[in-house]
Amino acid sequence: MSNTSFWKSAYQLFKPEEPLTTPEDLKVFYVQRENSPVDKLVSLLEMEDDPAKFLLAGHRGGGKTTELRRLEQKLADKYTVVWIDTQTSLDRYNIGYAEVVVLIGLQIAQAIQSNWLFKKDKLLDALLDSLKSVVYEDKGSHTEGLGVPEFIEKAGIILKRGLTREVTKTLNVRPVLSQIITRVNNIIKAAEKEQEQKLLIVVDGLDRHDQVTALEMFSSPLLIELNCHIIYAIPISLRYSPSFRQPMEAFQKCLDLNNPPVFESDANLCPTSEPDQKGREILINVINKRLDTLGDSHKGLFNPNALELICEKSGGVMRDLVRLARTACEIGLRNNLNFVDLSTAKEAVREVRREYNLSDYHYPELDLIHRTGKLTTKTHSLPNKGEFIICDELLQNKLVLGYYNSMQESWFDINPILIEDLERWQAANNHL
Repeated sequence: MSNTSFWKSAYQLFKPEEPLTTPEDLKVFYVQRENSPVDKLVSLLEMEDDPAKFLLAGHRGGGKTTELRRLEQKLADKYTVVWIDTQTSLDRYNIGYAEVVVLIGLQIAQAIQSNWLFKKDKLLDALLDSLKSVVYEDKGSHTEGLGVPEFIEKAGIILKRGLTREVTKTLNVRPVLSQIITRVNNIIKAAEKEQEQKLLIVVDGLDRHDQVTALEMFSSPLLIELNCHIIYAIPISLRYSPSFRQPMEAFQKCLDLNNPPVFESDANLCPTSEPDQKGREILINVINKRLDTLGDSHKGLFNPNALELICEKSGGVMRDLVRLARTACEIGLRNNLNFVDLSTAKEAVREVRREYNLSDYHYPELDLIHRTGKLTTKTHSLPNKGEFIICDELLQNKLVLGYYNSMQESWFDINPILIEDLERWQAANNHL
């Protein structure tokens, strides 16, 4: 086997942008973490007779999509699950609650066409009329006269680029959105009665949008007016933002997907330099489970010190762990190696570290969080952004990571991949 073939087989196992979505991937690669919200959600949904609205918060790349796919798999026999991925269906730079509501309407219509097959044509026609009243306002859409599948496809393309400003200027869109919700609810009621199965909508991808956009979306009551169970994934910065306290009360519960901690906290929830062995064991298992599929040829591909460093510098964020492993494989091929040693792991850390950008105003907050384990509400102002809470930005950009201890108490720390940057800043300030 050539060196390229050897490394490529391992490299292809580590795809940071691909969550575990299929039953086969979940069976082969999934590693159980402590206090996964999936079991809680299954129990909560079993207890709820009325439509319940939940939020799932976590860092980007922390594994929310994988956990929600596990939930979908667990509930497949009891619920009709409609999966809505706003990342692939909507433009991240042109999105609001209007696009989300219309997308939900389109996906419900598509689910009826392809899966439910119940004879409720009048209900479906009414929903499509409401959807068309929004889409027709978009100049150049040319949707008139299209059949149901063609209209859904065309409307999806329009949503992907975002509803144009002309829509909000020429159409009082909020009453139409309320009408869409009403007509979706009529369909949900009829479908659940006929199928004798409840509907669960999972809205994934909203956590990838900036906090201002997410706050605006979730401050709209329209997102909780669907008469079915629904789960929204949200960014962790929104979860802990003071601005979100009141909107969050409209939901039954906000569940957290915790990062496996790589360091322990003390009794006062302050970060320590003591490794958290349980958390690191979970991360090591994530790497080894993938390598096990390659057999003996790749056994021990990462030596223990290299594996320990990669797990530590990932901060417990699954996507970052996978990215570090993938980068190490790339370097292994580049340097004509047969395994990943500590030197290779350090080089991988340096390469991934370049993806993070720190500004001068970040350092005092990072220093304080690293010493206390707590977020602050200190603000900063920038010409192109206005005034904002610094910790919201630190969380959104994974410069600060959140954890829970064994008592389910939250604490925070600087992303371990940035600790050397903080230490240099501390040394310079101590010298001054």
